[in-house]
Amino acid sequence: MNGSSLLVFKPVAVDAIPEVDWLFFYSKRGVKYLLQQASPPSGMRLACLGLSAANALREAGYEPTFVGDGKPANTAEQWRSAAKDSRVAFVQARHSRASVQHLLGEAVVAFPLIVYDNAIRENIDIAPANYLIFTSPLNFQAYIQQYKLAPEQRIIGIGKTTAVTFSAASVKEYRIAKTPSEAGLLECLLAWEQESPSE
Repeated sequence: MNGSSLLVFKPVAVDAIPEVDWLFFYSKRGVKYLLQQASPPSGMRLACLGLSAANALREAGYEPTFVGDGKPANTAEQWRSAAKDSRVAFVQARHSRASVQHLLGEAVVAFPLIVYDNAIRENIDIAPANYLIFTSPLNFQAYIQQYKLAPEQRIIGIGKTTAVTFSAASVKEYRIAKTPSEAGLLECLLAWEQESPSE
């Protein structure tokens, strides 16, 4: 199994962290690119979509106040009461879908804080594969811009937004991992493989 990111990540300059009650991190990359430029003020509460961002914060010496389960809808619902009426800076990529921010709507005063750019790589060279695993809609879009999906290839993704992107591209059969993690992706792949008829 080979892995290759189809995106290029570059930092976006941050002048200062807004005066907010919470910093919300969607990903470990958001943690990395923000902390390279600024430190959260003492007393500012930190929230994360899932364990990946939370672990990155802990490795940097910060303890998040809230950690979601990695699923935007669940995370927004679980965090809503704690975040209600607060000022929240959502640390994100330039092309982020800002899912939790949109799900919370007017429950919070939102400040998008773009700390990195995620652009599609050009001249991607990927060996043929039976399974294609995509961790975001943008990764999938990058792939189909340069490669045609073969009928026999099996498509696996993370998250509802990626599933919507698959459907919009007329992918007839695909699977979405039950949990947004490497373990969840592997479980999904192995389960699908076991369904295959023996030769």
